[in-house]
Amino acid sequence: MGKKLEGNGLYESSRMILPEHKEAIQRQLRDLNRRTKPILDEQAWEMMLLEIVDARSAGKEITLVIFEPFADKELRGKVTKFDMHLRRVRIDYEDDWDWIKWDDIVSVHI
Repeated sequence: MGKKLEGNGLYESSRMILPEHKEAIQRQLRDLNRRTKPILDEQAWEMMLLEIVDARSAGKEITLVIFEPFADKELRGKVTKFDMHLRRVRIDYEDDWDWIKWDDIVSVHI
């Protein structure tokens, strides 16, 4: 019993990890890679809004880059509606559609 209490003996003698501890360690490692959302100025917002309006009026496909905490997501489709009151854009794909919040959009490419 004396050896268990010397140095790191107590932890070396029991190499068990609880599932809750394993999940906490994995969550902590995942959160290390979490990014913060970039802050866009008014001019960038106006340019993105103009590109969205131009793409909608011309019926062109557009690529929206959406902020995600770990990696940005690109959505490509046609803008069919935008709601200024609720601050969102509807983008239609080949067989589906989504409402995208203004605040989630990082950049716009035509």
